[in-house]
Amino acid sequence: MTRAPFLFLSQEDVVAAGGLDVEATIDVVEEALRLHAEGDTRLPKKSALLWSHDPGNEETQGRIMAMPAYVGGSIGLAGMKWIPSVPSNPSRGLPRGIGLIVLSDPETGLPVSIMDGTIVSAARTGAVTGVTTRRLARPNARVAAILGAGVQAGTQLPALEATLPSLEQVRVWDIASDRAEAFRERSERVVAVPSAEEACRGAEVIVAATMAPQPYVPPEWLAPGSLFCSVSSLDAEVACVERADLVVCDLWDHESEHASRPLARARAAGLIAREDVVELPDLISGRHPGRTSDEQRVFSTPVGLAIEDVAAASRVYRRAAELGLGTELTLWENPIWI
Repeated sequence: MTRAPFLFLSQEDVVAAGGLDVEATIDVVEEALRLHAEGDTRLPKKSALLWSHDPGNEETQGRIMAMPAYVGGSIGLAGMKWIPSVPSNPSRGLPRGIGLIVLSDPETGLPVSIMDGTIVSAARTGAVTGVTTRRLARPNARVAAILGAGVQAGTQLPALEATLPSLEQVRVWDIASDRAEAFRERSERVVAVPSAEEACRGAEVIVAATMAPQPYVPPEWLAPGSLFCSVSSLDAEVACVERADLVVCDLWDHESEHASRPLARARAAGLIAREDVVELPDLISGRHPGRTSDEQRVFSTPVGLAIEDVAAASRVYRRAAELGLGTELTLWENPIWI
């Protein structure tokens, strides 16, 4: 067989295949992190195409990321996410983040699927928070907070609801109060609050998902026993990292070299080193116990990994194939060169 077919999945196909099922995505992302702990992945560092090297430039000018990976085990696919982030796009009627994911057979290199990656990326980001809260939130946590009521918050909320069985209230704050008010429609647990401080104080789990250009969350807002998840980069002051009892990231080498991320900023300030940080795969594999007391302040900062995207996309691709979704395209009928 010389023909090279692959399955193209539009955003509508991805949604129909369960791309927005954050709870299912949590499980497959956790599996990818477990496989990484076992050495059954390949994960080059992501490449960032930046328009400026000024601090906070990604939040103001945007960037394009290229993120390749291979995940073995039951996933068994290689892939790459290409994802531009353009902060000015909403004013054009376009999404800020526009993702495209390519999945390939690692044996032949042939593509098996090309799909919209915007949905997959957002669900994966929420799922990483879900993995983190499942492992590190205080037992019986009742109050959570989400800073930011944009697209990413939309997948953070179901991640919290899926992994915090005692959850009663989710405080939501956004610099645009109308967005926070509109977010109330997503769940009866959501309460819009007028300030970031009111959202954070007393919350047991706090998720930052904003486009903040500079830090605004001081450590005094974070109660003993709290878990802070830094999905976005610049919300927390570096002192929040310094004063945490447990600091967690997905992978140190990927997080610490991304200049705007909390651990990179803390390292540049001389406040933290590699040996002070626990990686998520070590929690999932049982190499580290995670939270050891209800009073520990935990600071988690996942930069996002391509193995997570490949795992999430593989679930969508296989479900779409089962349901007969998508459009079959061909790379060639007969290759010109062999």
